[in-house]
Amino acid sequence: MSARLAQFDALLSRRRAARPLNVAQPAVRVLRDPWGEPVAEFQHTPSDLDLLKAAHRLHGDDWIGVLADESRSRGLTAAWRLALLRADRHGQPRLSAQAGPQWLSAASQGRPGVRPTALRRELCALAVQQLWATGWRLVG
Repeated sequence: MSARLAQFDALLSRRRAARPLNVAQPAVRVLRDPWGEPVAEFQHTPSDLDLLKAAHRLHGDDWIGVLADESRSRGLTAAWRLALLRADRHGQPRLSAQAGPQWLSAASQGRPGVRPTALRRELCALAVQQLWATGWRLVG
C-alpha cells in the first residue's frame, strides 16, 4: 500500500511542477535610450504617451499637453506643439535651465477649434518619431 501511495504522490508532484511551464509568460518590452540603457519596462504594447512619459521621466506633478507655439503662429493659423512643463521641486535644482515649456514635438499647423484628442494623438506620434530618430528603441 505504501508503494502505491508513494507512486501517487510522485505523480501529483510531477503534475504540479509541469503546470507553471505551460503558462505563457507575458512579453516584456524594454524602452532603451540612445546609449542602450534600459529606461522602462512594459508588460503590454505601450501607447505613444506612455513612451513619452517614460523617456522624459515624468513625475506626478509634471504636465504634458498641447500648447500653441506663438512664435510660429500666423493670423488665425496656430502652430500647436506637444509641451512638457516640469513642476518645481522644493529644495532641488530645476532639471532644465529654461523656465518655459520643453517642446517635445515639431509644430503642427491648425486652426483654433481642432479636436484636442486628435491633435494630441497626432503630436504624440510626432514626438515618438523624434525619439526613434534620435536613437531610442523599444526592444521585445
